[in-house]
Amino acid sequence: MNLVSGRVKRVSKKKEKNNKIIIGTTVCLVALLAIIGIFKLNKEVNDTMKKTNESINLGVKEKRLIEDEEYLLLTNYEDYKMYFDDDKVKKEDFNSNNYLLIQSNYDSCSEEDLKIDNYSFDNNSVTVKFTYKAKCGLCAPRYIYNLVKLDKKITDPEVKIEYKAINDPECDDTIAYKPMIYLYPEKEINIKVKLGNEKYLTTTYPKYKGEWNVRAYPSGKLIDNNTGRELYGLYWEGNNHIAELKSEGFVIKGEDTISFLEEKLEVLGLNEREANEFIVFWLPKLEVNNYNYIRFETKEEIDTYMPLAIDPKPTSIIRILMDFKPLDKKIEVEEQQLKTPYRTGYTVVEWGGSLIK
Repeated sequence: MNLVSGRVKRVSKKKEKNNKIIIGTTVCLVALLAIIGIFKLNKEVNDTMKKTNESINLGVKEKRLIEDEEYLLLTNYEDYKMYFDDDKVKKEDFNSNNYLLIQSNYDSCSEEDLKIDNYSFDNNSVTVKFTYKAKCGLCAPRYIYNLVKLDKKITDPEVKIEYKAINDPECDDTIAYKPMIYLYPEKEINIKVKLGNEKYLTTTYPKYKGEWNVRAYPSGKLIDNNTGRELYGLYWEGNNHIAELKSEGFVIKGEDTISFLEEKLEVLGLNEREANEFIVFWLPKLEVNNYNYIRFETKEEIDTYMPLAIDPKPTSIIRILMDFKPLDKKIEVEEQQLKTPYRTGYTVVEWGGSLIK
């Protein structure tokens, strides 16, 4: 019995050893398959990331191509040829892809190297992120156009477009930034526009020589009577304005900038297009801050440092200047009470902003 028992024990140990070998081999095989799977997954992810960075820069144009929107979905080659006469996109490209045409306001005096950093899409949601280098100064805006490639199945995208400066330049705090004047007569007429404190002007477009003389249309389109160039607004910048933090205003989280401006600009009388251009310009400077103090100057305050004379005289004049100061922490101020201006008939609209140091 002892001899048999001993043999049984030795056989058990041999089986145990064989089992260990089998288990060890299985574990190694599973691990190898897992590594191969991870490698393939990483490759798929990398391939996807590569696809989501395929964008095409179509250059800068003086005129707006897309009315009232920042983007347009192109689903066929004929749509593309309506806007661009080049071969950057071919007819066969639309067999498997749609393209999102993005229209960005571009001011070469305040920004440079505006480009798509990356974009991604998930089902019908598309996020496009731009970066640019900020500069001190402003000039007349133009429009820069980019295409991003989407799956053919995306036909009604929800689009989010973000702009982020890669730097923070130190700029003159006495400048009234980006004042843009829009003219909306009830019929096609010639209009003369004069700025009261010409000696303080630092930049203008078209070039200001005592006055602007334009042919204006009810749509807002302008023709410079001196050059024949088509415009959509008159731009000026002056250095006689000093913005100050006052006891009234608003303190808004940077992340709440869009909803705040959409609400307040409507109260202040801007239409959709004007509000869109205002937000597109100021959003990158506001949403990156923890908080912002914001105050809208009254028309009387604006008239004091830069009077505006227009011939023939309009029925309605709306002047908006937003003073703002970036804040690390929230402060308490009395909420500013805004009044909705009278907007009817022949209307003139002006908006701008100024940084409080």
